[in-house]
Amino acid sequence: MGALGLAVGIFHYLGLYLQLGAASRPPPWDAPAEGSALFTETPHDVTAQAGEDVEMACSFRGSGSPSYSLEIQWWYVRTHKDWTDKQTWASGQQLKASQQEEAGKDATKISVVKVVGSNISHKLRLSRVKPADEGTYECRVIDASEGSARQHKVKAYLRVEAGRGSGHPQDTQPPGPHLHHHQHKAGRELRKRAADASCVL
Repeated sequence: MGALGLAVGIFHYLGLYLQLGAASRPPPWDAPAEGSALFTETPHDVTAQAGEDVEMACSFRGSGSPSYSLEIQWWYVRTHKDWTDKQTWASGQQLKASQQEEAGKDATKISVVKVVGSNISHKLRLSRVKPADEGTYECRVIDASEGSARQHKVKAYLRVEAGRGSGHPQDTQPPGPHLHHHQHKAGRELRKRAADASCVL
């Protein structure tokens, strides 16, 4: 029985090896299809102190050959964090008409980068954030790789807490007419500060 025991042992360990190998690989239906468009880096929710610098990254790989147009747009939406699910929403998901209307109504485009190729990456840098900068930031990618333009989106929320000893009295003023006026200027200020944003190709 020595040879039979050895054969059973080998088959036992071979079976374990195959099971462990299969468990460590993602199932084929979860793996992105060869040549499919996808985000390779997405922005994450951030909590910052007033006066700090914040950076959000967004990278995208398109599908098809590398001779087509890609565009990254960064949008700012002055909203409170009211989405219950923590997942970012991306390619292929449809928004309800009311959500699209609400997002478009208060949205401000703050940065645009265009390239011809198959990969695009852009880091949005916000300098000396203020409470008025708090809100949702969307990275929208326009992908013209399959003949018609398709839009892919991911978003993250920036929360700004009052800085401790920041020395910026405008950041700690009580709510009132000045704060309301400050909110209306947020889009222009973000656009101006977005000029500091860098582009990585």
